[in-house]
Amino acid sequence: MARPDPRKLDLLIATLQRSPRTYDELMADERLDLSRRSLQTYLDEHLASLGYTVLRGVAPGPPRRATFFIPTADDEPRGGVVDRAAYSLARGFLEGLFPLEGTSLDALTRRRNSRVLAFASGVPRFSEHHMRALMKWIAAAEHDPPRAVMLRYERAGGPRAAPLPVEPRLVWPVGVIVREGRRVYLPGLVSPGESLDDARNFALDRVLAGPRDCGVWVADASEQRPSEFLLHSRPRPQEFVHAPFGLVRPSVSEQPVMLEVRFDPSHAAYVRDRRWFPKQEEHVTADGSLELRFGPVDVREAVAWCSQWIDGLTVLGDPALREAYMASLRQRLLR
Repeated sequence: MARPDPRKLDLLIATLQRSPRTYDELMADERLDLSRRSLQTYLDEHLASLGYTVLRGVAPGPPRRATFFIPTADDEPRGGVVDRAAYSLARGFLEGLFPLEGTSLDALTRRRNSRVLAFASGVPRFSEHHMRALMKWIAAAEHDPPRAVMLRYERAGGPRAAPLPVEPRLVWPVGVIVREGRRVYLPGLVSPGESLDDARNFALDRVLAGPRDCGVWVADASEQRPSEFLLHSRPRPQEFVHAPFGLVRPSVSEQPVMLEVRFDPSHAAYVRDRRWFPKQEEHVTADGSLELRFGPVDVREAVAWCSQWIDGLTVLGDPALREAYMASLRQRLLR
């Protein structure tokens, strides 16, 4: 990617921070002197690389024209109370995961002290480069046509301080998955990206920053050759996981099982009327116990799900799940 002209970049930022502008208005600005293609690069890549959020809207028509605007810390969110609530909600969730202090998002979202508190135990130690990688991933996922990025990623099970350089890989971002309010995954298609067989979920905390990048950057133009599947199917994050239960879809699981359990009366109230699976069966017995059945699910995820209860749970039904669950209990007792 060619380096931007600092003078034009500063002028574009100042222009977009004053008021929303259309493509035609920006191209007509003789001070900018940008072609439509160059302007697109500045809006999609150069501003994002500096951490600026470009809000897109529609100018009143006809004809309807796209507008671009960069909000500042002094701007009142456009849209009144709904937008103020949205900013408060966004900041509450963001600062539960990322260090916002001193970043561009800190200024953007600090309208007032957020009245939203979001927290979870066991959140990975995200740093600012993780947040910037996340923003670049989202920008690529929302781009039309699909846009490929290069991802520098630490392999699972590898050393926590993996030596650089790590060979980056080409990925087509699809979106973002936040699981249980604390684990952030980057779903995407690896090359050749011709079907969901190429689907992968990358953990955000394993993205490695380089000396001059956050670990995610737009791939060269020569690499921007999306497959017919990407162009016409536009897969969504929902297709990458087995929501709301787990990350592993039954179609790719090596050991799918049916999960059937019984909770004793003291635990039933905390489990009943909660959504664990798209389709589930619940039955309350005469003594107040709750029997729950759903599936198929991956056996490893089923064991992890059952293990969150220390007591009060009996695994029924599928022998493969019972055996795997008992083996897990024995292994933990021997440690």
